Amino acid sequence: MCGRFVLTLDYNMLVDILKGRFDIENIKSQLDYIPRYNIAPSQQVLSVISNGINERIGYLKWGFIPSWSKDVKFNYKMINARSETIDNRPAYRKSFISRRCLILSNGFYEWKKDGTNKKPMFITLKNKNLFCMARLYNIYYTEKKEKISTCTILTTSPNELISSIHNRMPVILNKKDEKNWLNPQIKDSIYLKSLLQPYKTDEMQAIEVSSLVNSPKNDNPLCTNRFVHNLIQPLINF
Repeated sequence: MCGRFVLTLDYNMLVDILKGRFDIENIKSQLDYIPRYNIAPSQQVLSVISNGINERIGYLKWGFIPSWSKDVKFNYKMINARSETIDNRPAYRKSFISRRCLILSNGFYEWKKDGTNKKPMFITLKNKNLFCMARLYNIYYTEKKEKISTCTILTTSPNELISSIHNRMPVILNKKDEKNWLNPQIKDSIYLKSLLQPYKTDEMQAIEVSSLVNSPKNDNPLCTNRFVHNLIQPLINF
């Protein structure tokens, strides 16, 4: 699964990347952004969606609420969705066909079992570049007609690197596939599922980091620092 990730690029760098990668007009007027080092479920996450002609950027709440749900808290349980069965699950089937989105990130966390303990690992591309995770989104209306835009991360089987840490990994799309994934006019489920593959092992790396990341209250650069064994780690709760 994927339960935490980061987006730590500085503002101007992020804007430049988005301009070159997506057809988004007036990015600066749309982008309310600060770097994040420990993004957790139920929080707002920076996303790209498309109407088939133009892309736009905005925030979605992480935790998918199906349209038929009567409990808003249901979304806490639906932060990840298995890509292998995504076209058969009633909760996700419609979104898979017409409400696909991308989540921007440059790293995510996973916890590796070590006896009775779990070690937090920070996983990035070796070149530290921005990548896009495949997601689905939905528009949910409460009984009071309040609109909530929510999303879930798609996961797949792990590549060789991640398999030593966890049995699932988020789907990281190849750049060439991003626009097709976003395009709601593409509805071929066989083709869409073919995009949801484990990312290349040789382009990724993982380091052990401090247990500070265990608490979503800690959201600062120390979360991504390499853990140094045999040294006393700082006890910080920001």
